[in-house]
Amino acid sequence: MSTSIEVAQGQAQAIAQLSEENAFLREELRRVREAERTLDALLDNAPVLISAKALDGTILMASRHFEILDGYDAAAFVGRKVFDLFPPDIAEQLWRNDQRAATERRAIHEEETVYHRDQSLHTYATVKFPLFDDDGAVIATCAVSTDITDVRTAQADSLTDELTGLKNRRYFNMRFVEEQRRAQRDQRLLTLLLADVDRFKGYNDTHGHPQGDVVLGAVAQAIRRTLNRPGDLGFRLGGDEFACLFTANSEEESVELAERIRAALAAEAIPHLANDPYGTVTLSIGLAFLYPHDAEDALAQGAAYERGDQALYRAKHKGRNTVSR
Repeated sequence: MSTSIEVAQGQAQAIAQLSEENAFLREELRRVREAERTLDALLDNAPVLISAKALDGTILMASRHFEILDGYDAAAFVGRKVFDLFPPDIAEQLWRNDQRAATERRAIHEEETVYHRDQSLHTYATVKFPLFDDDGAVIATCAVSTDITDVRTAQADSLTDELTGLKNRRYFNMRFVEEQRRAQRDQRLLTLLLADVDRFKGYNDTHGHPQGDVVLGAVAQAIRRTLNRPGDLGFRLGGDEFACLFTANSEEESVELAERIRAALAAEAIPHLANDPYGTVTLSIGLAFLYPHDAEDALAQGAAYERGDQALYRAKHKGRNTVSR
């Protein structure tokens, strides 16, 4: 009799334990489903871009907000790679930042640019971070991006030269060290280009300041037409003094780009009788180079500017309308 009672009691305890475990599992399942619903609602409604990519660049998931982007197709987005979906220059920056997050095994913060369906170019503040498996190996990267175009536009208004549309000296000072760090990360040569219009005071004295403003606009246009890659920056520092910051593979490549700017302005053939022996508006350019191993501080910026200014002086001394380094 006692044995039967003990068996019954054991069965009752087992049933109670199973019932308790079943209730626990049901509660866990409820929490998982609730978390999934929350995640789905977030991915469907948050006005941010949320995505994950495999280490080979294959897109594993993307939030619904991606439909705002040019080239987005819900049926053919996940499973493809950024180079299949975006223009090469856009894809390159996206993929480079994904690789950095995976290689450095940490969250990185960058600004990225993409086109919307209306073909407008938008700037996003992006954080990219690695995803790990149970053994601590990186298996994917995740990205969360917020559109900051309006903020950057408002900032740009205070950092843009009204006459030429180029950035001003304030922005030049802000971006110099940032661009040097970016070039160091990519192991690229950063070039500082300084330029001014030959005998510009004589031009203004002869033709008047309004026509002088037209010349400054022509210089800005020559810079924009030549330096039109993502990351190329042009500035009007004041008066007829201009600057550019851009990366290159070699000094020779930088000289070639500078020559194209000089030639573009010369090709306008704007009359300038006070500019002997050319008789037209010309540009003198000086170049300074910063290598990946160079220091990145205010002193380095000042030294680079001094080298560029000396190169510009040499260009003037050689007879103007030339590029010197």
